[in-house]
Formats: sequence, structure tokens, C-alpha cells
Amino acid sequence: MYRAALDALAGEPIRVLMTTGNGIDPGSLGPAPANARVEQWLPQGAVMPHTAVMVGHGGFGTTMAALAAGVPQVVVPLFAGDQFINADRLAEIGVGVCVAGGPGAIPALAAAVAGVLGEPTYRERAGAVAGSMASLPDVASSVPFLEELAQG
Repeated sequence: MYRAALDALAGEPIRVLMTTGNGIDPGSLGPAPANARVEQWLPQGAVMPHTAVMVGHGGFGTTMAALAAGVPQVVVPLFAGDQFINADRLAEIGVGVCVAGGPGAIPALAAAVAGVLGEPTYRERAGAVAGSMASLPDVASSVPFLEELAQG
């Protein structure tokens, strides 16, 4: 699937950064297209501020990292139920699109990315969500409540 995604985006006028995770050696994918860089891992917090659109499978970590950074998303849910729920919700609130069909939908990836990049409302809505998330109290403020709940 990684190779198919690289191939689907190879002819597009975009720069692609693909991370494979620790389970896949980037070299096993063969040569990256001229517009792509493939790494096992990079810190998402450092990468997201430079990202125009994030493509993922809808897992919680990457989905939330993109939302917190105000990055619109193209989601291809693959296997877990939350991926489908997250993809549908992102589409509902207008911060991204869901490309249904799992690995078989990869050929539609380029059009989905172009559609998100070409419609500024995706980025505007993602920025609004990021602003809302940033205004939430710090998670540490929940500790006293949780301690009280545990005691009582």
C-alpha cells in the first residue's frame, strides 16, 4: 500500500513526506519518486506545521496531531473501527475527506489530495478546530478532579 500511495502521488505537483513506522524499512519500497521522501519516523509535532495536507488511515494519534496543527486531512481508513469513525467525522466537520475502499482506493488519492489543497475551506476549518483545541484547559488541570473522583 505504501508503494501504491507513492506511485499515486508521484506525478502530482506536491512534495510528499511518507513515514512508514518502525515495522517497514523505507528501502524495501524501492526508489522514492522525485517528489517524495520516505522515512521510518519523524516527530509529528515538528512536521505538521509545514504540512499542507496530511494523508493517513484515521488512527487517533496522527489524526489528532493534524487537527491540533490545523492541517486538513485525507483519510483512507483501513482496518480499525475508529479509523472509519474518525474519517467520517473529519468529513462531517469539513476538515478533510474520507476515501473509502481501503487499499483499493489508493488510486483516488491524488484527486482527493488535490481537492483538499484546492479548497481553502478545509484549511480554514482545520485552523478553527486547532484554535478550539488550543483554548481547552491543559490536561494537568484534570488531575485534581480525577483525584477527588478516585477518593470518593
